[in-house]
Amino acid sequence: MKNTKILATESVHTIHQLIHQVFTHSKERGKNALSELLTYFDPKFTMITQQGIVVGLPQVTQLFNSALGKRPELEIIIKDVMPVFDENGIVTIRYREIHHEYAQTTERLGTAIIDTTGEKLRWLYLHETPVSP
Repeated sequence: MKNTKILATESVHTIHQLIHQVFTHSKERGKNALSELLTYFDPKFTMITQQGIVVGLPQVTQLFNSALGKRPELEIIIKDVMPVFDENGIVTIRYREIHHEYAQTTERLGTAIIDTTGEKLRWLYLHETPVSP
């Protein structure tokens, strides 16, 4: 039997490694990372952005396509990953995401709902909340 909380926790790290590659590499490596990244999202994926806007997978895909290689100095740190709920392999997980870029640091809290029941994990939902400095 698979440990769904561990799988969901690992997917938070994996997705953010891929996001980092998308933001920092514009050529083949970034494009390959983007292709792999998009396989983690359910077709009905929704997200609430830090600005409180609800977006779906088409908008998220567009965001990543337009950001390809545009932030070569970005460093992403994931901390405090904590599964908060697991119901039959649908895991809700919270984490802290820190971005360092040039001399600026921003932080956000993410709450994701991840389906671990299939062959491939699927992110169903993400809510990002900015953290004040």
